Amino acid sequence: MDLASKLYLLYSLFTPNLAIIAGAFTNAYISFVILLDYFKTQTMSTVNKILVALSLSNAYFSLVLFFSSIFSFVWPHINTDPYIKGFILALLIYGISSSAWITTCLCVYYFLKITSFRSGLLACFKLKIDIIVPWFILFSEVVSLGCSFLTLLPSDNSQGSSWNASLFYSLNTTSGAITTSNRFMKVTFIVICVPLLIMIVTTFPTIGSLYLHSRRMENTGTSTSLAPHRNAVCMMAWLLFLYTTVFVVFFTDFIQLFSPLSFAYWMTYNLMYLSTLVQSAVLILGNPKLKEAIKICCFGCHTSW
Repeated sequence: MDLASKLYLLYSLFTPNLAIIAGAFTNAYISFVILLDYFKTQTMSTVNKILVALSLSNAYFSLVLFFSSIFSFVWPHINTDPYIKGFILALLIYGISSSAWITTCLCVYYFLKITSFRSGLLACFKLKIDIIVPWFILFSEVVSLGCSFLTLLPSDNSQGSSWNASLFYSLNTTSGAITTSNRFMKVTFIVICVPLLIMIVTTFPTIGSLYLHSRRMENTGTSTSLAPHRNAVCMMAWLLFLYTTVFVVFFTDFIQLFSPLSFAYWMTYNLMYLSTLVQSAVLILGNPKLKEAIKICCFGCHTSW
């Protein structure tokens, strides 16, 4: 491998891993703030339960990405072991599936809380939302484990698979060509389809319901603040945009739209590595308590300097 290839490989390793570590820390911060408040008050709201589960899932996914990338760089021989490759793939699929399904759980929660239902099954779910959410989180983890186990099937873990443990890309030491982790991308593309559809089905009706409610309040002169609902809807919209972007990235790889050496190809993969960091930022900005906590933290750090 010549010097240019070595520098390129180091750059490819450092840049995405920096975003991954930042995403892991910010998601761990969310869990820390919520759990610290729980230890003080001995109570945790339903939405905070979802946020803790989601932030822990994102942190887990970031750490698996980071360590698998480091191990692939330090011990490149693991790329030739189909069992190690299959095991790492299963861990990755579990992480991204868990994040997608718990994000869906958050969207469903806000959908039921904000949208008005006069009768029917959804109205019943709205009354029992605090009981349903923990079961929904458990369901998300079971489905994620199922998707993870499917990748361990012998037919999906063959010696001839094109997937490699460097995850999204690796640098061939002889030709310098970039090879994609096709199996990971295609499986994840399928895994994200259903959660994304549920996010779409819940987000747009919630936006419409909030808009109609705000118009009714203007006509009747009601002064009740809708700021918490607006924050929730903005969070739903940003999360939908984020997962739509992720879905498009996987779809472009699924149909092999971009050449592995093209600029567009690398831009899509950089977006993937930023996903957990962006999601943690959306969660912090969409939650007043988390936003206030980070302001206090930054102010305290500033004054201590």
